[in-house]
Amino acid sequence: MPDAVIGNMNELLEILVTDRKATPVPAGAGKVRALIFDAGDVLYHRPERGVKFSAFLKTLGREINPNHAREKQAIVHKAYRGQISHEEYRESIVRIYGITEPEQIARGKQALIDDDRNVAFFEGVAETLHALKRQGFLLAIITDTANSISAKLEWFERGGFGNVWDSIISSMDIGVRKPNPRIYRMALRQLGITADQAVFVGHKPSELDGAKALGIKTIAFNYEEGVIADHYLSRFSDLLTLPQFINDVSCREV
Repeated sequence: MPDAVIGNMNELLEILVTDRKATPVPAGAGKVRALIFDAGDVLYHRPERGVKFSAFLKTLGREINPNHAREKQAIVHKAYRGQISHEEYRESIVRIYGITEPEQIARGKQALIDDDRNVAFFEGVAETLHALKRQGFLLAIITDTANSISAKLEWFERGGFGNVWDSIISSMDIGVRKPNPRIYRMALRQLGITADQAVFVGHKPSELDGAKALGIKTIAFNYEEGVIADHYLSRFSDLLTLPQFINDVSCREV
């Protein structure tokens, strides 16, 4: 006999959360138990961003102008919030450039997919994540994306860290982007922890501020100018040299 019976996969989350809540809280409650990561420009980056799509446009004699960037931003805004599908997102991007022929649209969509897949991983990411996992930390991602979670997991498999995650939250799936507090709270809920038991590792000021507003400790990596965080990393692997920061509830401001 099973311990539980579910009618759909959405019911599984409630079972897991209930089970985690029933588990005795370990000694040192309140100390950090999980690290939550932004994905793009923290775990990976794209040194050749948009190269394949630009080459595709060149074959058709199309050029990019400022109006295209504004139109694209509006489409991205919808896609990141799940208001349009992955397919609709890519087709809309291609059509910005006046491309209407079905065969050319298909080529353009494939170029966008190939560009998305063309990621490079920061040095030490896989090794550091596996080391944190061995130390007993829960690991999670909250990502603003127009790609599916399965697509990102395929990239992470190539990077050697596809199987370390306890939670992956996608803006496209829940309809909000960082720094909306809902996306951080969803990760905390799935991990079964409180805000003071988590650290958010990010690079954008607004996203780090969003985490901090909820009481989540913050670490900046590959960060933009003007970022304010509790700690700053020069290398991703420096996460392993921060035991005092990670385990100290009253982390000092830097």
